[in-house]
Amino acid sequence: MRATVFRGINQVGVEDVERPKAGVGEAVVRVTLTTICGTDVHIVKGEFPVKPGLTVGHEMVGVIDELGEGVTGYRVGERVLVGAITPCGQCRGCLGGHPAQCGHGTGMEAAGGWRLGNTMNGVQAEYVRVPFAQANLAPIPDGLTDEQVLLLADIASTGFSGAESGGVRIGDAVVVFAQGPIGLCASVGARLMGASLVIGVDGDETRLAMAGKLGVDVALDFREQDVVAAVKRITGGGVDVAIEALGTQQTFESALRTLNPGGTLSSLGVYSGKLQLPYDAFAAGLGDHRIVTTLCPGGKERMRRLMEVVRTKRVDLTPLFTHRFALKDIRDAYELFSQRKDGVLKVAIHP
Repeated sequence: MRATVFRGINQVGVEDVERPKAGVGEAVVRVTLTTICGTDVHIVKGEFPVKPGLTVGHEMVGVIDELGEGVTGYRVGERVLVGAITPCGQCRGCLGGHPAQCGHGTGMEAAGGWRLGNTMNGVQAEYVRVPFAQANLAPIPDGLTDEQVLLLADIASTGFSGAESGGVRIGDAVVVFAQGPIGLCASVGARLMGASLVIGVDGDETRLAMAGKLGVDVALDFREQDVVAAVKRITGGGVDVAIEALGTQQTFESALRTLNPGGTLSSLGVYSGKLQLPYDAFAAGLGDHRIVTTLCPGGKERMRRLMEVVRTKRVDLTPLFTHRFALKDIRDAYELFSQRKDGVLKVAIHP
C-alpha cells in the first residue's frame, strides 16, 4: 500500500510499505479520508520525536477491511470513525475516566492514549491497523459524509474539551486565544456549553472571519489593540473562562490576565521551554483561579456523541476544509498547511 512515511527532519513522503494485518483485538480499516494536524507538522520538523520509518497521521475516516479475533459487533465494509486517541478501555486511566492517559492495560501514562502516528503507524495511508478495536471503532450514522465527521477525530474533540474542562456554564463569558482549527472548535464548544458571550482572539484575518461565521460574538485582532484591556472592557471586568489554544507564553499569560477572580484558564496548548506564571496575573495565588489542561478525548463513545451533535445539526465543521489533495500530493499539502498559505485552515486528503 501507499503511506506517508517520516524518515527524518523535514523528510516525509509517500512510499510503498507493507499492508497491515489485524491481530487479536485489532482491525484494519481502509482509509477514505484523512487530514494533517499541527502535531504532524511538529513531527516532520523534528520538534516532537518519533522513530524514523513511522507512518504519520492520526485523524481518519474509513471502511472496515479486516477484523481480528475477538472483535465483535462489527462487519467488514462498515464505515467507521476512529479517534486520534485510541484507549485500551481496561487500564486504570481508562476506567478512571481519563482514556487519553491510557496506561496500556495497567496504570496510567501521560498522553498514553495517543498511539496512531506516534508510537505506531498512523493514518495518512491507504490502510491502517487500529488497536483495541472494540473500544475505538465508531460506526458512522447513515447520511453523514466523511467530511462532516473527520474533524471530530481530533480538533473538534480537543476544542470542545477545552470548554468542557473549563466548566463553561450557561451565561458565562468566554475568551478563546488563537482561532486556528482547535481554537475555532473551542469557540464552538463554548457556545454549545451555554456561553452567552464568546470572544475570539487572533492576528489572522482569515481565521477571525471564520470565527465570526462559526458564531463567535466578538473577534479581536491582537495586532490592533491591547486584547486584555479590550476583553475586560467588553465584559465589564473579565471572563469566567479563558481558553488558551496555541501554546505560547504570551497567549497563556494573556488568557490568565483576562480572568475574573474565581475564573478558570483551560489550556489546550502544547508548550515547550519554560512557562512562567507572573504572580500579579493570578492575584498572587489568592484569586480562586483554576488552571486545567486537557488532551483530546478519544474512544468510540466520545466519537459517537460528537457524531450525534453533527447528525442533529448542532454543529457543521465542513467550512474548515479549505483545500483538498490526493495522498500522492501530500508533500504539497504539508507545505501549504505548515506555511499557512492561501488562507488554509484544514486540508482533506483522499488516499
